[in-house]
Amino acid sequence: MERSVRYTGESDTDFRRRAEKAASIARLLVERCFANECVQDYLADEELPLWDEVKLRSEPVVRVEFEQAIAFGGIGECLAATKSKHWGEGPQILPLEQDDWFFAERVTYRYRENSIYNRRFEQRKLMKELLGRKLRKLVGAANYRRHCWEIFRDNNLTPEIENEIADRLGLTAKEFWRASRGKVLYADLPLKERQLRFDFGN
Repeated sequence: MERSVRYTGESDTDFRRRAEKAASIARLLVERCFANECVQDYLADEELPLWDEVKLRSEPVVRVEFEQAIAFGGIGECLAATKSKHWGEGPQILPLEQDDWFFAERVTYRYRENSIYNRRFEQRKLMKELLGRKLRKLVGAANYRRHCWEIFRDNNLTPEIENEIADRLGLTAKEFWRASRGKVLYADLPLKERQLRFDFGN
């Protein structure tokens, strides 16, 4: 049985109007894709043979926008990659901006500057920098989903390490664990007198 793109009971006029709108949107997505500077660079790069005009005309790179983040890639791959994300309202499929940048061979995410996701990422990045090479791995260990506070404490902490955390970040070990997991966002680090930005519970 052939699959139809026409809705059951849809009138000829309504179908024509919807088809014309879909074709107009498709043309816009393709046009804006080819106008993008990043796309132009990838098409000109001989080391990227998978980038060709024929493929892009049938599957243009687009912006898939959410309240807290944007994904860049083909429509299908972006929707699949973001299916389990919790980024607020969305998705909305929009054409590329001329200066949008994205990776050549994978879906690219860009968190909005004021999003909780971005602030959590920046906080973890800063904590790693302040802790230094020797202790930065503690941020990842604290953020491991299967490890509750007690497991993290017993497997990773000593009195000496707790003192290092306090000296470098101005946080107790329990506060550090919660900050690494994004449960608390601090206005600044390191702080001796700390000002909480957000608290997301225990």
